[in-house]
Amino acid sequence: MMRTAMIFRLSSFVCMALLGNALADTTHWSGTSQISFDGTSTLHDWGGKVATKPFVTKVTTDAAGNPTRVVAAVTVEVAKMDTAEAKRDENMLKAMQATAHPLITGVIDAPFSAIRQGDSKPATLPLKLTMLGKTQTITGRISHWKQQGDKATFELDFDLSLKKSDIKVPSVLLFLRVGDTIKVHAAVSLKRNPS
Repeated sequence: MMRTAMIFRLSSFVCMALLGNALADTTHWSGTSQISFDGTSTLHDWGGKVATKPFVTKVTTDAAGNPTRVVAAVTVEVAKMDTAEAKRDENMLKAMQATAHPLITGVIDAPFSAIRQGDSKPATLPLKLTMLGKTQTITGRISHWKQQGDKATFELDFDLSLKKSDIKVPSVLLFLRVGDTIKVHAAVSLKRNPS
């Protein structure tokens, strides 16, 4: 009797595991992103750009094939950030402590609806941003979601505080100062990997 009960429990566990796999599936999408960042200073506005390293986005779907969750980790090499001015780039790399902290990482783990709703109006998307060895939660805004077959694109915007990020930019000539808020814009492209 005890053996029969154990076999029944084991069979139930296997059935539930198989059913769970049938109800949910995960697809992998290869991603790229071009990022621009814009700031202000006492003298003039400034900006720059950088491309992320290629990344993989995991999309979980329900039994009907509808996406339910998105998980991705995106990395930027600080040394590749470019403001088109050599001296400013040099100062930026010092402020970003590029030698000690060469990478910036953004992690997204959110319901798919946070991205999909961006096609009608910007939707908010929380992401974990790690830079200078410190992780903070940033609220991004998703817009311009488009999907055609195995390809998808969207735009992500967020504001970054230099002070909250522990980025200390020295003033130049005692009166030229950089504004605290950096506006970050990312154009994201995803392509579904073959199963």
